[in-house]
This record gives sequence, structure tokens and C-alpha cells, in this order.
Amino acid sequence: MTNDKLEKMLTEMSHVWKTESSFMSWLRGGIRRIWAKHPVKLDFIKQNRVKIPNPNPNGRVKTVWGGKCALTGEYFVLNELECDHKVGNSSLKSVEDIQSFVEGVLLVTADDLQLVSKEAHKIKSYAEKQSISFEEAKIEKEVIEIIKQKKDKEYLQENQLPVSSTQSARRATIVAHKLSLLKEKENACI
Repeated sequence: MTNDKLEKMLTEMSHVWKTESSFMSWLRGGIRRIWAKHPVKLDFIKQNRVKIPNPNPNGRVKTVWGGKCALTGEYFVLNELECDHKVGNSSLKSVEDIQSFVEGVLLVTADDLQLVSKEAHKIKSYAEKQSISFEEAKIEKEVIEIIKQKKDKEYLQENQLPVSSTQSARRATIVAHKLSLLKEKENACI
């Protein structure tokens, strides 16, 4: 579809899609629905699932289907895992992105996929969008949660850090502190 065709379609169907962005959002959703039942994905999950101890203490069976998160190394029950593209962050914001997005999402082999926990998948996606490491993204997400819970000032006081007057400055201080702790931990392991 050329930009001219897109413009014509959007003009004729302005009651459906108000903007190019709304059309691309609709298209992304459709491609993701195809991905949900993709045979390669479903076979990958089947081939990579393992029996793990049932984490539900009231469960009727001792073992359940689960798998190992490729990003954290932890085991999770299958419904807490997602099938992830190892190389992700495909963009679909314009007509020019359609082919590469479809190819990136749908033209895959088992080598392109990994099982990851839902939380690790969110962190990985955030890391890709922000062009930061997985560990840095994990820290950013932790700090976002601290701020949402309005515990930023408390965190700063507990760690004897300056309490700035603005939330963005407090956030930056907490991120810097957590990153320095991560670097100390990494250096201690060397």
C-alpha cells in the first residue's frame, strides 16, 4: 500500500480510522492475533515445556507444565510464560514498516524464539524501546513502581540520599543509586 492509497483509504474511512496511527494500531493488533495461533510458536512452546513442581500448595497434582525463563533462569508455570522473539522491537508506525514488521513477527523458526516470564518480557520490551540493558530496564521499572507507590522520598531517606523537590529529580537519584549498587555487585563478582 502506497502512502497515496493509505491517504485515500483514511479519507474514505475517516469514521473508522481517524489517523494513520489508529490504522497502524488496528493492523498491529490483527498481526498479533495471527501470532497468537502461529504454528511455529505453538510447537515451540510444546517442545520447550517441562514438568515442574506445582507451586500451588492446594493443587491436586504434584507437577504441572512449565518452563525456564530464558532471561532470568527461573522456572514458571506455563501460563506465566510467553513466547518471545529473541530479536524484538519491530516497529509498525508507517506503511513503510509493514513488510519488515510482518516478516519480523511471523517469519520465524524455533531458533528465533525463547520462553520468558511475563514480567521479564515487559522488562525486555522496555529495554529495547529505551536502548538500555535488561538490568538497567529492570531498575527503571522498579523505580517507576516506587514512585507509583509514592515511596520515593522514603527510599531516598532510608538510603541517606538527598530528597529533591521534584519527582523527576528524585527518580533520577534513585535510578543512579540503584545503578551504582548494580555496578558494585558486578565488580564484586569479577
